[in-house]
Amino acid sequence: MALMNLVTMKEMSCFSPRELNASDFPEVEDLLVSLFGCLRQLKFEDTAEVTLCQLHSPLKSVFVPVFQFITEKFFKCGRFPHEESTIFEWFDLPGDIRSRNHSVKAINIEKEAGTSWKRDSLLSTVKLSDLPLLDELDEFEIFFHGTSHKSAEAIIDGIDLKEGGPRMEFSHGDGFYVFNDFFAARCWAASTFSDHHSAVLVFRVTKIELRGDNNNNGLDLTGVKQKKEWQELVNIFRSAKISKINETKKNLKKYDFVEGPVAAYGRQSYEKFPTPKGDSYQLCVRSKRCVELFNRSLCAVVYFNVAC
Repeated sequence: MALMNLVTMKEMSCFSPRELNASDFPEVEDLLVSLFGCLRQLKFEDTAEVTLCQLHSPLKSVFVPVFQFITEKFFKCGRFPHEESTIFEWFDLPGDIRSRNHSVKAINIEKEAGTSWKRDSLLSTVKLSDLPLLDELDEFEIFFHGTSHKSAEAIIDGIDLKEGGPRMEFSHGDGFYVFNDFFAARCWAASTFSDHHSAVLVFRVTKIELRGDNNNNGLDLTGVKQKKEWQELVNIFRSAKISKINETKKNLKKYDFVEGPVAAYGRQSYEKFPTPKGDSYQLCVRSKRCVELFNRSLCAVVYFNVAC
């Protein structure tokens, strides 16, 4: 069952009602007392219009937290898509593994409300080191995709480039982006989908399959010498006319992927030539062949939520 958070207007996943606790009711009582207190203070005039104007402010200030309490407190169920009672431990995702020849691991991670993750504590909690990801790194590269619980479930079934966002840095509705840093992927997912619904997918990709024998399967825009070309490409996809974007798409068809820094957000986003964000890195999957490679290479999913 899907619910809507009436404050944020974002969908909340829910599978079964959460059992109410006696300690929950004092909070509801406080909210209702505030509501009736506001109503008692109103000075009703001769017209309904004036009365509604008087009601607007107190109703807004009281009903917003009431709705937020109801949707987030009482319906915070189905908090993880799989093995909801298994926290901080890796388990195998259910499903057909024939296309990958290996099972996909998953872990449910929750943090206390009001706290933030530090890089070291996050990596220690997620326990990526428990997986054989770091074995034979001369042969493999590790990539991370930040997303929501719902989108993660769809990506597990297969990446769809048509689900790519518009006006992205290396694509317009036809790209799938990954980072080479887990913390960066987690931060992007949390800022986009909230702490309650974020997830990170982990891919272990064979280097030779990704880059080719001559390292020419992709367009590399990571170096200082490539900065101008990177700026021009970002500028086209972010602000150019659709005709120019479509022309650029045709020119990129010879590449399986584009890699380069992430553009800094803020004022630079609207300038003719954007600025790279520190030493950031992202790779945009653009071809069917590369999609199939990443589909086979999915090895783990990390689901995040906030403890009650």
